[in-house]
Amino acid sequence: MSHSYDEQLDRLTGVLAAMSREAAGAIRGASAALLNGDRAAAETVVRGDAVLNGMRDDVHAAIPQLLVRLQPVAGDLRLVLCAMRIAGDLERMGDLAVHIAEVALMRHPVTVVPEPAVDVMTAMADAAARIADKTSVVLSTRDQLDAMQLGLDDDEVDAAQARLLAMLVSAWPYGVESAIDLALVGRYYERYADHAVNVARQVVYLVTGTIRL
Repeated sequence: MSHSYDEQLDRLTGVLAAMSREAAGAIRGASAALLNGDRAAAETVVRGDAVLNGMRDDVHAAIPQLLVRLQPVAGDLRLVLCAMRIAGDLERMGDLAVHIAEVALMRHPVTVVPEPAVDVMTAMADAAARIADKTSVVLSTRDQLDAMQLGLDDDEVDAAQARLLAMLVSAWPYGVESAIDLALVGRYYERYADHAVNVARQVVYLVTGTIRL
């Protein structure tokens, strides 16, 4: 029973690690679609959402058996409960990447991001990708300092979103439709980063039993 229990915990953490990699790939693909007009990348992101959904379902399906049949001790119980929350955040990160890709698909072949907004949107996309990579590392290492660093990266996304919104309300010359697209995309990036920070919070709780972010 103990051997099976350990195997199931290892599988649970492995699924979470795979989910984080999928979420990181999704935001990169969505950003390529948004900034480069890469239709194939956008379509790949949309199709790939089913993979993250399936992984989330695998995590949720494993939890009742771990709780009821294997009766985990306190530390492992935190892992099981955190896994459910982390899986939800990672799946939502995938959804938000899909939303960005769908905006790119909806406007294709027209580029969603006009030239004046390229720098700020690139900064937001780069920060989101960096956050996604750090999330994968944090899930693997459970390093508290790395987890807390994600809060600073999230501030970078928030600052870029603020710059974007200031640009959109200051005599934006590309029309209301363009302004709405960019405001939505900025919000999607901001929420993506927020969910990554939520993952980091759960990792800190898993290690310490305390939320410190």
